[in-house]
Amino acid sequence: MALENEINQRKFYSEYQKARINIIYTSNWLFEKVNAIFDESDITPQQFNILRILRGESKALSTMQIRQRMLDKMSDTSRIVDRLVRKGLVRKTPNAEDRRLVDVVITTRGRKLLEKIDPFEQDIDKCMNNLTEEETKTLNHLLDKLRNVVPVLLILLLPALGFAQTGTAVQSAAAAQTVDSTKDAATKAVPLVPSKTKPKYEFRAAWIASVENIDWPSKKGLPADSQRAEFIRQLDMHKRNGMNAVVVQIRPAADAFYPSPYEPWSEWLTGVQGKPPSPWYDPLQFMIEETHRRGMEFHAWCNPYRAVKTIGRSSVAPDHVTRRHPDWFVRFENTLYFDPGNKEVQQYVVTVIRDIVRRYDIDALHFDDYFYPYDIREGNPRYDFPDKASYAKYGNGMSIGDWRRSNVDSVILHISQAIKEEKPFCKFGVSPFAIWRNKSQDAEGSETSGGVTDYDNLYANILLWLQRGWIDYVVPQIYFDFDQPRAPFGPLLDWWAHHSYGRHCYIGLGIYKAFERVAAWHDPTQIPRQIRAMRTYPEVQGAIYFSSASFVKNPNGWCDSLRNNYYNYPALIEPMPWIDTTRPHEPSFRTEYNQKDFSGTVWHCKGDPRDRLRGYAIYRTDSANIGTDSLAAFDFIPYDSVAGFTVRSGSAEQKGKTWYYYVTAISRNNVESKAVPLLFSNFISSNTN
Repeated sequence: MALENEINQRKFYSEYQKARINIIYTSNWLFEKVNAIFDESDITPQQFNILRILRGESKALSTMQIRQRMLDKMSDTSRIVDRLVRKGLVRKTPNAEDRRLVDVVITTRGRKLLEKIDPFEQDIDKCMNNLTEEETKTLNHLLDKLRNVVPVLLILLLPALGFAQTGTAVQSAAAAQTVDSTKDAATKAVPLVPSKTKPKYEFRAAWIASVENIDWPSKKGLPADSQRAEFIRQLDMHKRNGMNAVVVQIRPAADAFYPSPYEPWSEWLTGVQGKPPSPWYDPLQFMIEETHRRGMEFHAWCNPYRAVKTIGRSSVAPDHVTRRHPDWFVRFENTLYFDPGNKEVQQYVVTVIRDIVRRYDIDALHFDDYFYPYDIREGNPRYDFPDKASYAKYGNGMSIGDWRRSNVDSVILHISQAIKEEKPFCKFGVSPFAIWRNKSQDAEGSETSGGVTDYDNLYANILLWLQRGWIDYVVPQIYFDFDQPRAPFGPLLDWWAHHSYGRHCYIGLGIYKAFERVAAWHDPTQIPRQIRAMRTYPEVQGAIYFSSASFVKNPNGWCDSLRNNYYNYPALIEPMPWIDTTRPHEPSFRTEYNQKDFSGTVWHCKGDPRDRLRGYAIYRTDSANIGTDSLAAFDFIPYDSVAGFTVRSGSAEQKGKTWYYYVTAISRNNVESKAVPLLFSNFISSNTN
């Protein structure tokens, strides 16, 4: 067979190349099996994609809507739908509102066909375990031949082998990742087939929770060196998994993970609220610097209203705000909360946030979903929020629900204004509960039947904040699987994609759910399916995962899936044009050639000293002409006064395919400069000829 002939003829320059070729050929072999299934079922990949789109919808779609959801926006959608109709896989009916349109739905026969041929809807282990004895022998025979090939130095030909690396310790890190990837593929049988989309821009982040020591630090009172080492380990893990940002909780309960003039040191940092770290350091400053050093954004996560997490158990400092202003607080269940209706409270919260933004080089200020408490039962004397005094004082004739929403609106508006006054480039994001309102409560609501909503129970009118432009991004926490009966992932994703009002929308994904006793979350395809579903919506710009510590155990092989498949290249963060559209200057650089190891290293610097940069994006193409608008970056170099990028070439005798490299500067607001050509992979050959 062709694959066997390629392996027989292949020469390798190192074990690392063989390791990657191992993965590539295994992937190709699986591709051939998938193609055979398609041929057997008499269905084309485009027909398959349309069936999956229809299956994921709860209502009929017109051919125009189907086309909009297709990745390639193909013009022959109607013709392909007609072929599916003839096969009995979909059904067409006239559109009730527009006679020019037809509605399309998937049939039972179409659903059964998808169940048969869609390998990504099942555990990949099932695919591997169902190989026949002959198929297993064939695959092992091919890989045995691959392992026994004698390595010979050869100029790199395949783009997947990634010879170019930065001028620091990235080369050794890449080698280690190569070995890890091969090991993961062999032991966990994670999907090796590349994702169908490779978006240039994608926000990829993890929440790092400090409350109750969920993620960091691992326990109270760790020495400062141990705290720093733990945080670096988590950062490096997320960097390996392809993340480009972290969202770190720095104010969990009117306390601080930084020296604050208003609030005491957090008990979850040192064990006793008010006690500084020992030896002394500024954790927030440290975390920001380490995050930026890796080219990642740092979003400072604060809880606005929680003051004492567990009454009688939490450590409370003598100078804590609850002791200085006891009239600002109310008790609900076993927690002490700021009273959002108190005007002095509103001003105090704004002051605390303004101080953070002014003093620290954060990229964004982030609020979670905890505004008014979850368990409020409005009108129930026993379970309602005890804010009747402030309501009587400030209610001004509004219903108590509208008044509570106006209290939260006021804080969001004033914090938004304070952030932009201090640093116009600093973003403001909110991560609400997944359901704004149910359709049964509001015509604008989602096709869900949740018992809790943002609007009615948490008094958070997220849509208003998006419509008015008070927040820059929203992160609905859709911690549900596709088949959740009351709040399925698909309809919620669709709803938020169409209700972000031009602001960025990132989806909160619950990787932690893998540790719960719910069958759907033991399915290794659950998170990959959610990623693929998100990528079908241009209104959705990425995801944030809860929570950081959940990644450590690689649940369901999801870290492998991110590292080897979905996030196996560096994505840029999409700029927010309402904040800034100013392009940085084209970067300057100088090149050093090393004839001994056939390499060229490019050292970058700002095109203008006034530019504020996150780093440099490297592009690689086989064309001397490039347009970077839609091309995914090949590498990302975090900004540093000494930032290098090395390309290894070959001698004249080893001359192979030419790769052209380009670089752009990326501003702190993620705006990209024009591309500048760097060098090409056969530069030494051309110099010696």
